[in-house]
Order: sequence, then structure tokens, then C-alpha cells
Amino acid sequence: MTADQLASKIKKLHPDTYVEAVDMTGTQDHWQVLIVSPAFEGKMMIDQQRMVMALLKGEIGTEEVHALTMKTYTPEQYKRFKK
Repeated sequence: MTADQLASKIKKLHPDTYVEAVDMTGTQDHWQVLIVSPAFEGKMMIDQQRMVMALLKGEIGTEEVHALTMKTYTPEQYKRFKK
């Protein structure tokens, strides 16, 4: 799975979702992702991550995505984080 394919899957959360995906090993199955989405508003971090994992269930099940590290933010949280 390429970074663009991974980002495209995750962007199904909400049209205004921002995704930055980094291939950690060069094998396109170990990913570090930054996700900023309005879909996370009012959700606890664990629920945000579960939302992402649900989108990638098939890829994780087949090990097309073997490892996934993520940081999830609402747009407001990300603005505060970037300061």
C-alpha cells in the first residue's frame, strides 16, 4: 500500500481530513501517520484511533498494513499543538 492509498482510505473519515503518512521501513507496510480531522470532534483519543483502525480493518487483516503508529487530532487540537 502506498502513502497515497493509505491517506485516501483514512480521508474517508471526513472530506476535510488531513493525513500525513510516513513509510517507516521502506516496505510500505509499517506506517506512521498524522491525522487531523473534524470527524474526531467530541471523541476520546481511543475512539479516534478505533475509527481509523475500522477503516483499515481489511488491510490490517491481510497484513498489507503490518504496523501503524498514529497521532490523531481535531483541527482545534492541532492548532494548539503546532504553537
